[in-house]
Amino acid sequence: MKEQKPRPYRFTEAVSDELNDAFQNLAAQIMKDGALSSKEKSIIALACAVALKCEHCVKAHKKSALAAGASMEELLEAGAVAGQVRLGSGLTFASFLLDDD
Repeated sequence: MKEQKPRPYRFTEAVSDELNDAFQNLAAQIMKDGALSSKEKSIIALACAVALKCEHCVKAHKKSALAAGASMEELLEAGAVAGQVRLGSGLTFASFLLDDD
């Protein structure tokens, strides 16, 4: 069975080859080794996907992070951190109920 391209790439490809190329080049530049390794960036991307609650993104970034050398233990910890951030942001927004308007 042929694996489909990730949804964002299918979309940008449907719009135009130029947009698709630009998006892929931007992603490649951002995710390459720099001050942070591509493995570290992949783990960050996974945590962001968890915090944003994007199921497709979680699956895609999990695959990328594992391919970059991350362990499941690292991914689980990153997911736990993202979940805690998400919980904290929910409580922060709930705290606005305490404001006198």
